Amino acid sequence: MFLEVFGDPWTLLVLRDMLLVGKRRPAEFLDSAERISTSVLLDRLKRLEASDLVARVGNGERNQVHYVPTERAVDALPVLFEMALWSMEHEPRARPLERVITRIRSDPEAYITEIRAELARELSGRAPMGSSG
Repeated sequence: MFLEVFGDPWTLLVLRDMLLVGKRRPAEFLDSAERISTSVLLDRLKRLEASDLVARVGNGERNQVHYVPTERAVDALPVLFEMALWSMEHEPRARPLERVITRIRSDPEAYITEIRAELARELSGRAPMGSSG
């Protein structure tokens, strides 16, 4: 199951950018240095939504839609943290955000708690598309 969901580099990059950088709108992902194509991005967002890792939020109009990671995605943060730390140690060309690496190294549990709290604030008062709230 894990590899079915996370075994694609684009999926990991989308989740990284959502959880650690705060990207939410498709245009923000398309503006990334990795240069993901629109079709690949939309496919990965649909897969993540189907796996209950992101929720699609908005009024249905194209420029109003954004995606928010779910609790299930936040539960994957320890794995993503370890991958980021490994990359910093073993891949000299890897340059993740120093701020993020510093937070991971100093107190990963506190960082996860902070991310959960930020998501809770973000989602308060918003209902995923298709829900009645």
